Amino acid sequence: MLSPQHYYFNVFRILGDVSHTVSKCILIWAIHANRSAEGVSLITQILYAVVFCSRYLDLFWTNPSHLPWNFVLKLFYLGSSFYIILLMTRVYARTREREKAWKFGSFCLGGSTVAAPLVLLIFKKWHHYDFESVMWTLSEILESVCVLPQLILLRQTSVPTVIDSFYLVTLGSYRAFYILNWFVRYFGAEHHFEPIAAIFGTVQTALYLDFAWVYWSRQRVKLRNGGVVDADDLDRGWLVSRIAPRSDPEDEEQAAPFAGQDSREQGSTRVTGKWGTRGISISADDDPAGEAQR
Repeated sequence: MLSPQHYYFNVFRILGDVSHTVSKCILIWAIHANRSAEGVSLITQILYAVVFCSRYLDLFWTNPSHLPWNFVLKLFYLGSSFYIILLMTRVYARTREREKAWKFGSFCLGGSTVAAPLVLLIFKKWHHYDFESVMWTLSEILESVCVLPQLILLRQTSVPTVIDSFYLVTLGSYRAFYILNWFVRYFGAEHHFEPIAAIFGTVQTALYLDFAWVYWSRQRVKLRNGGVVDADDLDRGWLVSRIAPRSDPEDEEQAAPFAGQDSREQGSTRVTGKWGTRGISISADDDPAGEAQR
């Protein structure tokens, strides 16, 4: 079982929770506002749902009045994760992810499941070894790699997405505030350090920082209040370019039928403004002025 120290609060912990909550709200709002989930990875959202389900098992036996802040946020993270999955699978169109992306997501889940009991045994020994602790460790490991399918999808996507800079800022702030929370807890009166959360939280933060650098270093097409990343942009990242290599010709061939379908959908429906029927705007390599002249 996790100790009460796990629930220690300070201002950075609270700000981290608020940032995480706002990032979820922004993503849901963006999907509804654009009537599209283009560029959002369904695999990543499913993995996040698994993370929250495995981390918040204590909802079944914890008194809500003991820690109402935690109780409400846990319910929100669970509900919002499944709501996003519902939107992407039943309501709005989304980017089709390749078969190998699903295999990669399965490897992330399988690898985290295998590693969780081993990591817990290394850092906590047998006296902290129980089912809830194993599942919490699984959630920490899996959360550190949840973003990888999203990075791979954006690596292979050449159209603007509903993901914008506000979403990235709040998601990145969530991790940044939690790192400050670790420092406060370690150097403060509590003198508490959680090595598992720190190690895999650092991995997750490194991926977010690398992606943020890619995102803001070169925005070739602006989408409402955010921006879009294309394949050339992602080559600039140090981690992303190694984890999500440039798509091969086979991926492009698989994407071709979907691209044709999208063109027919837009051609059969009157388009107003910058968005089409599936929320797709101009490609990063297109020239709007040139298209108008033709």
